[in-house]
Amino acid sequence: MKRFLKYSVVLLILLSACKQSLKLSHTEHSHYELKSGREDSLTSATISPYKNKIDAQMNEVIAMCDSTLTKDGYESTLANFVMQAMDHFVAEKSPNYQGKSIAIVNRGGLRINLPKGEISVRTIYELMPFDNNIVILTISGKALKEALVSFGENGKLFSNNIAFYLDKKNPINIQVFGKDWNENENYIIITTDYLANGGDNCFFFENPLKSESTGVKLRDAIIDYCKYLTNLNKRIVPYKNGRITVSK
Repeated sequence: MKRFLKYSVVLLILLSACKQSLKLSHTEHSHYELKSGREDSLTSATISPYKNKIDAQMNEVIAMCDSTLTKDGYESTLANFVMQAMDHFVAEKSPNYQGKSIAIVNRGGLRINLPKGEISVRTIYELMPFDNNIVILTISGKALKEALVSFGENGKLFSNNIAFYLDKKNPINIQVFGKDWNENENYIIITTDYLANGGDNCFFFENPLKSESTGVKLRDAIIDYCKYLTNLNKRIVPYKNGRITVSK
């Protein structure tokens, strides 16, 4: 046993003596160019047909606008236009809700003002770059009132087919399709999945009585509406119907 321990100690000493200590003495840096003229030309030649096709689609003029539409104010000409597109979508795709649905959008979702003159597909992508789908909700009268209170508090929501008086940011004398708002009545809302899922603090859309996904992007509905107007030889005309009055 003692001999075994003796040999073990000797072996450890030898191994320690043989262990090498490695140190970095110098470094060499090399730069490799990942692109070459030939590769760039080949990539460009490959991509060019697709890019040209996409550019042609994006630059297609689909409507003419009489005057700039903005998202400013309690009643926004831009929001009114977008909600017209949503109403048109309902009429075309869900006619059972036609004349019964209330379109709601948020100011932050409208990224640019709509310029006067030619409106291209690219313009609508700039207006609505998000892939938000249209959804149709059935909510209680109480939830609708909460939505309008939110509108009054921060001015971020816009409602079509609703008229009311905003008294110190509190909506009163609410009319829905020309009838008095009723807490016990259910209402049909057309909006985006972003807002329907509670985005932008839309807590009032939580637990709707019914929710229907259309699978159609709001952006595409706007593009279709632009083409619809053009086919009828109509232009985009900014409008306000005075449905919202504000106390001074």
